[in-house]
Amino acid sequence: MSTRRSDTVRDPAVRTAAAVRRVLRAAATAACGLALAGCTGGASTPTVTVGSKNFTEQLVLAEIMAQTIEAHTGLRVARKLNLGGTMICHAALVRGDLDLYAEYTGTALTAILKQPVVADPERAYTAVAGAYAPRFNCRWLAPFGFNNTYTIAVREDFAAARGLASISDLAPLAPRLTAGFTAEFAVREDGYPGLREVYGLAFGDVTDMDPGLMYRAVARGDVDAICAFATDGRIAAYALRTLEDDRGFFPPYHAAPVVRADTLARHPELRAALARLDGILDNDAMRKLNFEVDEKHRNAADVAHAFLLERGVLPARNKG
Repeated sequence: MSTRRSDTVRDPAVRTAAAVRRVLRAAATAACGLALAGCTGGASTPTVTVGSKNFTEQLVLAEIMAQTIEAHTGLRVARKLNLGGTMICHAALVRGDLDLYAEYTGTALTAILKQPVVADPERAYTAVAGAYAPRFNCRWLAPFGFNNTYTIAVREDFAAARGLASISDLAPLAPRLTAGFTAEFAVREDGYPGLREVYGLAFGDVTDMDPGLMYRAVARGDVDAICAFATDGRIAAYALRTLEDDRGFFPPYHAAPVVRADTLARHPELRAALARLDGILDNDAMRKLNFEVDEKHRNAADVAHAFLLERGVLPARNKG
């Protein structure tokens, strides 16, 4: 008997089968443990998801919102950043893949709602907020304070030598100048075609340029003027002057958190937390934050964190 038991234990097939059974039992035990953990601790902290489009300012705004929520609610924040353009983020919000992201009034009005441009900032905000609630079941919260609209930018020394302060000042000189515009700006009604109509702004030559190359091109003198975004950090980096839109042509692009209504219903504390960001950023402040990321190559999360500490939104003890 003892010999047969010893022979059985030494049988490779039996040993293998026993080992497999042990592994299966261990796996089953581990799976049960994970399931129990998922049903207890994993569900204890509700999560909201913050998204962003795929450019610097959006990354900074997403981090500003996310870190504010983390500091002033009991919610965990998941980040889905660099998703893509406007329509991608909007669709993700409507589907419920995102709970909130930062959108711009002018973009929402023209690109998403397909409505005519509204020049007055308050009317534009009222229009988008009023349309989003019934149409998308989303709420616009208080704007951050800055207006990232289009602008025409020239070199500071170029402007000073010619006394340029506004687009109207530039118009008489334009036939002798070269402009660098993105392909989109060159054809949009709120771009070059509209400027020609409102200001009589007709450049001698217009060069189609990638937005990432425009700023350096105008700084080097390859072109005389470019279409720029009012809060782009590269305006400061390349010593450019933005010309006043003295006839109020460009629509307002005030950024604000846009949040799903069902998310606000489940987590009403979000509204109070994000209210801390009401009017916290003007154009100069946003431009500086973008500059820190674009030109100093700092991480957007670190830039947002430092800004929130400086403005007292984050308590000093959170400082890393």
